[in-house]
Parts: sequence; structure tokens; C-alpha cells
Amino acid sequence: MEHLLYIPVLIIYAGLALSHLLPMYVGDGLRRQSRFFALIAVFVHMSVLVVNATVHSGVPGFPEALSTAALGVMAAYAFVSGEKTNVLGLFLTPIATVLLGISLVAPRHRIEAAVDVTTSPWLPIHLGLVFAGLGGFALAFAVGCAYLFVRHRLKQKRIGGLFRFPSLELLDRIQFRATLSGFVFLTLGIAAGGAWAAASLELERTWTWDPKVLFTILIWVWYAVALQLRLVRGWRGRWAALFSIVGFIAVVFSLVLFNFVSSGWHTYGT
Repeated sequence: MEHLLYIPVLIIYAGLALSHLLPMYVGDGLRRQSRFFALIAVFVHMSVLVVNATVHSGVPGFPEALSTAALGVMAAYAFVSGEKTNVLGLFLTPIATVLLGISLVAPRHRIEAAVDVTTSPWLPIHLGLVFAGLGGFALAFAVGCAYLFVRHRLKQKRIGGLFRFPSLELLDRIQFRATLSGFVFLTLGIAAGGAWAAASLELERTWTWDPKVLFTILIWVWYAVALQLRLVRGWRGRWAALFSIVGFIAVVFSLVLFNFVSSGWHTYGT
């Protein structure tokens, strides 16, 4: 029953993805309303997550993690979408659609830590901040892909169709802001997770050596290095785009695939 509530959201997500992947079959008027539809879908998606969290007593599972990740990605698209930046949906909307689609068929395994430990107010804060960071990193990934594409086409002097893309300067500026916001949210999310662990005697002794925590810290270091190189050494443009792409691939690995190659308090085992 709960999956039925996601169907309208998935339809809108899929429609937005198709409007970007197959623009020749979608009218200009409908494309100009893409941000409006994205905002509606984000609102409905968030409402469904709250309802499901209430039904399941706030204990998150693997489907909820994927669904929240999809929400973060689509929220990033709705936030940045505009006349010159709407093309970024070419990268963001398919990611959100796939994540939400997988969440509807994935088994409902819960986080190991949430099974044995009493749910704390720090848990939704921790998860909300981490997935807000994921949205920022997803946006930086999309901008990085767009930057490399536009740069490659310009170097080859193939400028046909590039009018749909923002300038390299604007893309680079958006990429930096998205990476910085994702990094700030991830930092706060890690801090909230530490507060949750400190408040729980069960987690206090184990969370610091959890494999997924250590991998998340490596991701945090990766983005910290990327920002440091940009601010201190002036690395921007192509290098910043590559850092964002590799970092987001690591984020997706941590969210999805890491659960199948490791075990610990943050994996979805039951």
C-alpha cells in the first residue's frame, strides 16, 4: 500500500527524465514548466516519506535511504533549474528516477544500528543532513559532467546545441557552490551522527570503527581536499569537475553497493 503513494511521484520523475532525454517529443511549453512539476513532486515525495516514517515508527530501512537520496537529487534539480540551468536535469532527473524506482522493489532491510538501539531525535537530523549533502554532491556531479561536455565541444569547435548550456564560467561557479553546500551538510550530518553515538552507550563503543563510517570520512576528506585545492591552489574548471564526478561515484557506492561488500552498524542487514 505504501508503495502506491510513490507512484505519482515516480511518474513525474520519469516524465521529467524523458523530457530531458528525449526533448524532441516534449513541447517547449511543457519543458518550461519542469521546475513547477519538480517542486510538486518534491513536496509529495517528502510528504510520503513522513507518512511512511510514522507508520514504521521512524525506523529507516534500505528503501527509505534510496527514496530519500532520490528526494535530495530532485530537490537539487528543483533548486537550480532555470532558463539557463534547466539542462542540468539531463543528469539529475534520471538519477532520481532510478533511485526511486529501485527503492520501490528493494527489500526493506533496516539499518543495523536502528535495530538494536532506541531511536533518538538525532537520527532524523543525522539522516536529513547527510542526504541534503548528497543532493549538493549530485548537483556538483551534474554540473561537472556538463562542464566537461561543453569544454570538449568547444575545444573541437562543435558549438551546435551549446546554447542550451550555461557558460563554462557559470557552470564552474555553480559547481563550487554545490560542492561547498554538500560538504557543509555532510560535515553537519557526521557531527549529528557522532552526537547520536555519544548519546547511546550501544553505539559509543562501535561506531568509530564501522567500515561505512570510515568510508564516509574518506569521502569527506576527498571533498575537503577538492575545496582546499580550489581555494588555495586555484584548481577549478576541469579539475574541479573531475573531483566532483569521482566523489559522487564514491557517494553512490557508499549508499548502495557498500552494503553488499561490507557489514557493520550502518549497513542494511535485517
